[in-house]
Amino acid sequence: MEYNLILSILVIYLTILISIGLYSSKKAKSKNGFFLADRSLGIFSLTATLTATVVGGSATIATAKLIYLYGLPSIWLDIGAALGLIILAFTLAKLVRKTGLYTLPEITGHLFDSRVRFTASILVLLTEIAWISLLIQGTSAIIFIILPINYVYTLVFICIIFIIYTTIGGQYAVVYTDIIQFFVMIIGVCLIAAPLLFLKSMPDINTISSNLVNFPINCNYGFLPILSLFFMMLMPHIVGPDIYSKILSAKNEKTARYGVFFSGIFRIFFAISIAIIAISAIILIPGLPEKEAVFAMPLAILQLDPILAGIILAAFISVMLSSADSILVASGTILSVDIIRKKSIFISRIGMIIIGILALFLALYLNDIIETLKLAYTIFTAGLTLPIIFGFYKEKTKVTSKGALLSLIFGGTMSIIWFFNSNPFDVDAVLIGLICSLLPLLIFREKEK
Repeated sequence: MEYNLILSILVIYLTILISIGLYSSKKAKSKNGFFLADRSLGIFSLTATLTATVVGGSATIATAKLIYLYGLPSIWLDIGAALGLIILAFTLAKLVRKTGLYTLPEITGHLFDSRVRFTASILVLLTEIAWISLLIQGTSAIIFIILPINYVYTLVFICIIFIIYTTIGGQYAVVYTDIIQFFVMIIGVCLIAAPLLFLKSMPDINTISSNLVNFPINCNYGFLPILSLFFMMLMPHIVGPDIYSKILSAKNEKTARYGVFFSGIFRIFFAISIAIIAISAIILIPGLPEKEAVFAMPLAILQLDPILAGIILAAFISVMLSSADSILVASGTILSVDIIRKKSIFISRIGMIIIGILALFLALYLNDIIETLKLAYTIFTAGLTLPIIFGFYKEKTKVTSKGALLSLIFGGTMSIIWFFNSNPFDVDAVLIGLICSLLPLLIFREKEK
């Protein structure tokens, strides 16, 4: 394998991303420009940047590892995410854009009060540190296969790259790079990797266990685990800080709805492509132990022509970076707007660096992409999604600020406790957290006049 050729393609690609960040800094002088790209995104640019954001480590490396280990029902992870976006398009997208605000926590303050806003800010930042950590690990898993360097050094290198171009150019840098990454992802993942690996594995298709391709459930995944996977991804794609950041950057409400809907459709195409690649990896790279299963997909890709392998691996790195930069911008904006309460580009940039470093430490500590995925999405789903959905429909739900605050605290706290106690009674933490989040919303309601 011509590793030097693949490495050259990746270096050129990363250089382009940093150059775009430098170029974008010229347009990111104002607060609106840095945080929300001057609310100028049309349907195409919103679709591209949102798709590039939501197709990240959970949709690719994590899903592929789960399919490799437990079979095709793991794709419910991606199906839940796609349906979440489509539901968002027909429900909250218009309402989110209509607020004209900057962040998800700021929206919670608008719907409820300052206590809810601050609590939401803390929960969002905790989950975004975990999300970025997941993406750092996913990118490193790909590069580690190519470069004979220490895995820790790879984590640090990747973290530095996306922090540099994101802090320089803000939302403009994210949008410009995401548009490029969107095309690279479509071509590399959907049009090259999936069909070529499928064709390469076809002659040995009979070697795969029938249990692994059973759908919608199999011996490894029953109804309750599938339900947990589904809701763990569905809810954060109806309510999500990085997703709302894109919606708030749209030109208008109509653009927001169409952009989110088309992104949901593209998410389905990526889900199918990743499933094909993961099934091919089971055939081409059989028998990897659980800890090494994360490398199955990149190892399968390396069996292709070096130039094609370089393009495909660059596409998967695009997948990771395009999500990480969006989450990083959202995090910096929340630190500035919601925690410090100043719309300051400088504070936001410092916040991005801090969040990036904390995510790096978490990646080094956990060093398990699936556990990081579950931790991030469990906390967010259990703590934040239901209060915000109830808040947008206040007139019907009669939810109060007290109910929302207790929902955030109770749902988020119980999900963390349940998660770190290894899911007692085999009930997943995300389901327990959602129940705990729902109860205060139903108990503390406005009385009928």
